[in-house]
Amino acid sequence: MVTTPASGQGYDAVLLVARPKAVSIALAKHGGLTVLLFGPPLVWSVINGAQDLILPLAVGTLIGLVPMVATWRQPLPRDLRQGEAMVSFALLFLMAALLSVPAFMSLGMPPVAALFEGMSAITTTGLSVASNPDDWPFAAHVLRAWMQWCGGLAMATAVLALVLGPGPASRRLGQAGIDQGDRIASTRAKARQLLTAYIGLSFVGGAVLSMTAPTWSEGLVLSLSAVSTGGFSPRSDSLASYDIITQTLVILLSVLGAMSLLVLALASKGDFKGAWGLGSLQRVFLFSAATATVYAVALWWAGSDAIWLKIFDLLSGLSTAGFSTGAMPIAGPALALFLLVMIMGGDEGSTAGGLKLARITLIARAARHALALPRLPDKAVAPLRMYGRPVSDRRVVALVALIALYAATALVVWTWMLAHGYPPGPAIFDTISALSTVGLSTSVVSADMPHDLMVALTFAMWLGRLEFIAVLLLVLPRTWYHPKRT
Repeated sequence: MVTTPASGQGYDAVLLVARPKAVSIALAKHGGLTVLLFGPPLVWSVINGAQDLILPLAVGTLIGLVPMVATWRQPLPRDLRQGEAMVSFALLFLMAALLSVPAFMSLGMPPVAALFEGMSAITTTGLSVASNPDDWPFAAHVLRAWMQWCGGLAMATAVLALVLGPGPASRRLGQAGIDQGDRIASTRAKARQLLTAYIGLSFVGGAVLSMTAPTWSEGLVLSLSAVSTGGFSPRSDSLASYDIITQTLVILLSVLGAMSLLVLALASKGDFKGAWGLGSLQRVFLFSAATATVYAVALWWAGSDAIWLKIFDLLSGLSTAGFSTGAMPIAGPALALFLLVMIMGGDEGSTAGGLKLARITLIARAARHALALPRLPDKAVAPLRMYGRPVSDRRVVALVALIALYAATALVVWTWMLAHGYPPGPAIFDTISALSTVGLSTSVVSADMPHDLMVALTFAMWLGRLEFIAVLLLVLPRTWYHPKRT
């Protein structure tokens, strides 16, 4: 439906209202993803006798399957609109978190905390409010890590394009969660390449870590969490109690996960020139090396010990994986550096969160471009370019909006934390960690956190993972109806 006022100008006259039926069908057709999301943890629970988890996971799977079966013969609307696709995408993540609530409640968590844990898993954040994770059955750790792996890429991009088959509707759904400049799931072929690279990196990581970790199952969980830049560990101290080899491998996998997986997809086909030309590898490793060097020199100058472990924590923050080997900084230059890398995050087309390094590069180029414009003749045509290609005004506007929304959300949540009496440094650290889906914490996020703050951070993780627009469209009244004009 299109709202057409009797008189008036501007874009309001042609805004499209989201159709609840189309959104409902899109969600129902994706109900089978619950088999992907809960099936492996369910099988693990059965084999290992985790009785408390079996029923909640089975019910969650069935809840997703029922609407899919009911709409089996009903095709996805071929005219699915971009707004509808983005709303469906946001609801998929919300439903995944909600369906996991009974499983986490069976582990002794209250409902709000269980929702927080589920959202942290599916958004690959890695923050936890569990009071006794060391007492959980190992199947619970598999559940969290597997949800992170699915949320990292499989459910977020590639699978959306694969399960629906070719067509404009599936392309819109596959593109709904990817930046305009890096729509790598626009076709089934590209989606398959991306998914293959993701699975391949996970398999290699799991195989190597299964040999270095104390048990192969711990290695598997660490690999799933690292590749998805999720950060959940089967131990309450994250990586602190693992040996240096396992810690190094986990951080390396996390950094690789922060790079566009299209790089791995092209490299696996032998197209090394194309992989290098994307620029993602250069951005991730150069920024990682630069920040790590600065931090290492500062630590050495201050006479700090365990420098390598602190570097690991910094790289974990940059990749937004959120693994830790010790306490996080709560004040001073170290806090500022950690905040900087968490805000920037990984690169576009990766599983990482944050604003993304490619966008930060674009901001720098835009600033340089703006400084050059006054020196040009009045009639000169000098479009903003990145890697030799012109950048559309639409992308620049979207980037400015993203930064504004990120800053506004961070300010609101931080102020909320301050109102509860938390210190400014730890409060802003954990706020940015949630919003950039990092998972590092100064212990502000805990089982004792007030429930209203848990809800606020749950919403922040959801916003950060979906980069605001999809969630805001869902909750914006004008997505569903427009006021009539006279």
